[in-house]
Amino acid sequence: MNSVVKQIKKWQPYFDAFAANKYVSGMRNGLILPMYVLIFSSIFMVITYVPNIWGFHWPENIEMLLLKPYDLTMGIYGLIVSATVAKAFTDILNQEQAPGKKISYVATMVTTLSAFLILLTDPAEGALSTSFLGASGMIVGIILGLIIPNIYKFCVNRNLTIKLPKEVPPNLSESFASLISYGLAIFVVWAFDIAFRYFTGGQNIGEVLLAILNPIFRAAESYVGMGIIYAATAFFQFLGMNGPDIVFPAVKPAMFQFLAENQELYRQGLQASHAMTNSSYDMAVAFGGTGATLMVTLMFAFLSKSEKNKAVGKAAIVPVLFNVNEPITFGVPLILNPMFLIPFILTPVVNTFLLKFFISGLGMNGFIMEVPWTTPGFIGTILGTNFHPLSFLLVLVVMVTNSLLYYPFFKAYDIESVEEEEKIDEELEADEKEEVVLDRSKVKGDKINVLVLCAGGGTSGMLANALNDNKEKLKEKYGIEFSARGGHYGQHNEFMNDTDIVVLAPQVSSFLENMEKEASNYGIKVIATKGAEYIKYTRDSESAAELIIKELNK
Repeated sequence: MNSVVKQIKKWQPYFDAFAANKYVSGMRNGLILPMYVLIFSSIFMVITYVPNIWGFHWPENIEMLLLKPYDLTMGIYGLIVSATVAKAFTDILNQEQAPGKKISYVATMVTTLSAFLILLTDPAEGALSTSFLGASGMIVGIILGLIIPNIYKFCVNRNLTIKLPKEVPPNLSESFASLISYGLAIFVVWAFDIAFRYFTGGQNIGEVLLAILNPIFRAAESYVGMGIIYAATAFFQFLGMNGPDIVFPAVKPAMFQFLAENQELYRQGLQASHAMTNSSYDMAVAFGGTGATLMVTLMFAFLSKSEKNKAVGKAAIVPVLFNVNEPITFGVPLILNPMFLIPFILTPVVNTFLLKFFISGLGMNGFIMEVPWTTPGFIGTILGTNFHPLSFLLVLVVMVTNSLLYYPFFKAYDIESVEEEEKIDEELEADEKEEVVLDRSKVKGDKINVLVLCAGGGTSGMLANALNDNKEKLKEKYGIEFSARGGHYGQHNEFMNDTDIVVLAPQVSSFLENMEKEASNYGIKVIATKGAEYIKYTRDSESAAELIIKELNK
């Protein structure tokens, strides 16, 4: 098994390169940016339909009023995504642009919105058809969000712009600067739309793409399809990469489309029959984080005979409860540990089959709400299905099944840990500390501003909180205040001006080269951390502070 893992690890640079690809990154970051829209729209689904459980139904006019915010948020989600992908991709392209050649993300967002409407709306009596403004148009929105910034890049790099005299106010001058880029982009999209509709008998590109992709989406949602997708996600995570970052760019559009279809089915009084949504993975499949690690964490905390394993388990309970499982996956470790390869991959697959069976076989509603990914799985599953009675049973079955799948492997590992505990050097034991003195010339202001980045924003918060919670102690020892902020890779651009150093959590350490290139424009240092090392820093803020100071002093 070790030899297999080692062989696959040799392929890691290729997987990392895929995850770091600017188009994949732009798509991923653009899909993350508007997640609050999904969560907000779901609130109105809750208000409107949760009372139905107790036999109360809103009058039709009140129901329409309550659903208006939903219809004008989730109902235009494809349009929103087109703009956010354009913004995210523009930020990525600007990392490569010379200082005087930056692309306006506002201009690319506005242009993408215009292009989206040209391609996906059709004249209706006294109005425009809005059939493809929602999730059904999201794929086209993503494509436009990746194309339009490239058109702007083409124009900017060739100085294709209108320059007005210096006497013209800057705000007016800047608006004219984007005129040629905007005009070229709209002309290209308009011409494409005319040609496409001519050769397809009047169909827009959204209709054709859906016709092509729907069979693929349906196949992906089968037992086998979902099993393969989520097994691959867990497998990449086991290898120390970020599994969702590698696998999900290909399936996110399908997930959001199925969520929208579930919501519409539920509104019509029908069963929400789709199992593959974003929240169904976060809540029911990855129960406690990728690898479904909640129950094994509880085993380490309360059943372990090894003192080390017990300590790691107890420290990891709270984060894992909220689906931040790096403390257990790197602390034990679970990842790259042959002992846990089988349950780490098998458990999410079994959870997938259980979820699919409860929906397709027993008639449970699929997820009709987007639940924040940090919601505990046993709560999120119930909320996401709008308190469907079978969801309570599903949670219970998942917990029991996950326990049974992990227990033999946990027990074998714990016995081995007890036998070898005296011989093994504790990775989390504090190192001997040498005196560290900061070179104040390396800091922009009167404090060290630290930006910690991870994949989803949860792991980064652990280190940021450790530094902030102990800032008085650190200031007393090192003579300077530490101010830390956690976030996720891809949404960090707005914080770069106020940052002295960036710390990359293990799951995004493969982005080190890209981050260093971007940070060099701001004179910022970057540190990439490894698994157990990072967990150590979250528990020992002094070690983290010394790491940061040493890097700044270089």
